Amino acid sequence: MNRLISAATALLLAWSAHGASAQDFASRIVGTWRWAGHVYKEVATGRSTHVFGEQPSGLMAFTKGGHLVYAVFASDRKAPTANPATDAERVALFNTMAAATGTYKLDGNTLAITYGGSWNQSWTGTTQTRRIEIVGSRLTLTSPPFKNPQTGQETVFVVTYERVE
Repeated sequence: MNRLISAATALLLAWSAHGASAQDFASRIVGTWRWAGHVYKEVATGRSTHVFGEQPSGLMAFTKGGHLVYAVFASDRKAPTANPATDAERVALFNTMAAATGTYKLDGNTLAITYGGSWNQSWTGTTQTRRIEIVGSRLTLTSPPFKNPQTGQETVFVVTYERVE
């Protein structure tokens, strides 16, 4: 009988701990995160490309109310030679950044982002999903596979962040 009570208690504790961690997950994403990496990985070969260089700069912020905002910039951006920038310089600057606003919802380890505005206007008004993992102060978002328009290869992107606050 004592073994049955002990087993039932252990099962109940394990179940309640699982439920608490699932509930806690939503609160753990809230805050400001510094961009640490942004890699495209080809599904077939595993080949990786650092989209914004080895050390991108930028922030992602998630609010308690379900809003998000982000901006990221490549590590090798070149300043325009004059003000105003030339068309070619503006294109180069646009191609070395990303920014967006929107709302988010969590369902287990799936993050659904609905874009209210984006540097890539084709994303505005769409909802995209990411697999999410938080370990310590590191947040990792991984996309579902997609056909990379530059290479034609099935690709996923993996973005890593470090908690700022």
